Amino acid sequence: MLRNKKHYGFTLVELSLSIAFIAILSISIVLIITNTISSYHRGLTLSQLNTIGMDLVDDMRSSIQSATARSVVAECSSIYNDNKLTDKDNCEKNNGERFVSVTRKGEISGLGDNYPLYGAFCTGNYSYIWNSGYSFSSDYGTNSAPRATFTYRLAGSNDETSTTDFKLLKVKDESRSVCISAVTDGYNKEDISFDISAENYPSLSEEPIDLLDADSSMAIYDIYSSSPADNPFGNELFYSVSFILGTVNGGINVKSSGNYCAAPSSYNNAENFDYCAINKFNFAAQAVGG
Repeated sequence: MLRNKKHYGFTLVELSLSIAFIAILSISIVLIITNTISSYHRGLTLSQLNTIGMDLVDDMRSSIQSATARSVVAECSSIYNDNKLTDKDNCEKNNGERFVSVTRKGEISGLGDNYPLYGAFCTGNYSYIWNSGYSFSSDYGTNSAPRATFTYRLAGSNDETSTTDFKLLKVKDESRSVCISAVTDGYNKEDISFDISAENYPSLSEEPIDLLDADSSMAIYDIYSSSPADNPFGNELFYSVSFILGTVNGGINVKSSGNYCAAPSSYNNAENFDYCAINKFNFAAQAVGG
């Protein structure tokens, strides 16, 4: 008589389903880990950016507070003489705003026109000259934005120095020579440059300092301050300042109507997206110096 033998094991269908389930589970775990790491990197970058941004706020506020509370509008008459009445009128109508904050705008390769390229913020104590993060980024191709050239001479020296390799240059400049030099040839001209040369302007008493060194992943994208408001009851000036700080790479677009860190598919070096961060800092300060 034949006995019935029982065979134990998995069928091919069961084995295939098990392998598929394990594969789906593994992919899900990998995606969760990847997203967690990306979120961690973005959070860490944003935290670093905010720390640097607050340090810059403290530095600029300190410069303003120790500056002489001298009316900016009064500079219009002293700088634009009778041969430049149009510039004088434009300056007075604008309350001398460009002696405090001046920005060169232009085209960014791959993005469009009217983007901040470089500029300066002058406190009446120290001046801050910045080159946009676009000029240091390779996201939209090399040389996507021009840089400002800053020429200066230190006190006691006959040698002039020119530099373009800076992100945020802090310059001892009690007479606002940096901003004034940008508009001397025409108050409303757009093709601004900075030239503190021996022939035209006082020499600098201190070596300029780059507050965001070339190795830093952060850069300024814009600085703006309106002409400071006078206190009619005292010798004081009130400033309202804004600046945009962001990472050099990551597809930054300061004119975006949505995510300022562009989708990785729209620019080069998409792997830098996880390290993209941008923030706008606003602060007020009061000049009370003598």
